[in-house]
Amino acid sequence: MPELLQSIQGLLITLASFVVVLSVVVFVHEFGHFQVARWRGVAIDTFSIGFGKTLLGWRDKKGVQWKVGALPLGGYVKFADDADAMSTAPREKIEDPAALAEARKKGLFHAQPLSTRSMVVAAGPITNFIFSIFAFAVLAFAFGRDIASVASVEPNSPASAAGLQAGDVVRSIDGERVQNFQDLQRLIALAPGRTLNLVASRGDQEVALQITPRPRADNPQLGSIGITHDSSPANREPIGPIQAVGVGASNTWAIIAQTGSYIGGVFTGRESGNQIAGPLGIINVSGQVANGALSGGDPDTTLTDRLGFLALSLLNLAAVLSVAVGIVNLLPIPILDGGHLLFYAIEGARGGKPLPPSAQEWAYRAGFAVMASLFLFATWNDITRLFPGAQ
Repeated sequence: MPELLQSIQGLLITLASFVVVLSVVVFVHEFGHFQVARWRGVAIDTFSIGFGKTLLGWRDKKGVQWKVGALPLGGYVKFADDADAMSTAPREKIEDPAALAEARKKGLFHAQPLSTRSMVVAAGPITNFIFSIFAFAVLAFAFGRDIASVASVEPNSPASAAGLQAGDVVRSIDGERVQNFQDLQRLIALAPGRTLNLVASRGDQEVALQITPRPRADNPQLGSIGITHDSSPANREPIGPIQAVGVGASNTWAIIAQTGSYIGGVFTGRESGNQIAGPLGIINVSGQVANGALSGGDPDTTLTDRLGFLALSLLNLAAVLSVAVGIVNLLPIPILDGGHLLFYAIEGARGGKPLPPSAQEWAYRAGFAVMASLFLFATWNDITRLFPGAQ
């Protein structure tokens, strides 16, 4: 019976952490759209976190309906003249110049200049990136910089052959500064079979080494050197608030670069698509982070300390997920922000003349099919990772 209660508790913590993390990321994204729309005088009808049946809702003094939906898998900002929650088209197409000018004064989104519509749409992903920089900065200031420290060296590995030792801190590779372990991983991954000049701190000394990454067993086009990393507080450097912002920006950019490289690799055949995760994968990671934060560490740690560590752990996960949401939304797929921006670019190139409604409708259908296929593919990846016997 205690095991059953423990399992139920773990499941509830997992689901709650998933809802909190995803809701924060969605709120950040939609709030970006909302704030820029309000700044540009666009009339807003609804701000929703989640879809489906309304669990909680109210209307503010400016007439905006705020609500929380029963299905916490996204959200939307619906403008006054939207035909649907995805802002794919206006309820009524206005072509008369006088009527268009009047609609623009009323703040109808689809009547706004191209620049305003573009800013409103781009604001969502950009706000995701800004949030990630801020979140990573908070974590860096609280815990210090995650330096490229070596916890252990695998025997008969490139690191062992080069003379790298446990306790070393890698500072640069081929003259490029290494600020954290993610930098080290990136530079090593890009150089399988190529000899690199590495500089590391060893106590009060600096040592210069030459190291040749070996091809990874799972992907020979990427390199590895056979080391592990310890990111505990003892292996982190304390930094000030200004430096922390730099770390936040660096961490955010590193995730963008790695994700962009991975997506490019998938399309060119260099990478497998099996790393793409869906909702089940995010739920699993959320549960691991939350349950690990609450149950790990010193058994004498107080509940307040554990809850504080839980909050910071979920903030880190939210920062990573926020970058991913920003990148995905910038993909040029109709129904996503990137698809809207693509349509606006075409409209600008055509001298302010948008694509015909029929062409846009077919593009949105194709975009929906692509996203549905991607969702199913990601869910299948999640299932095969969580339940290997399902393959």
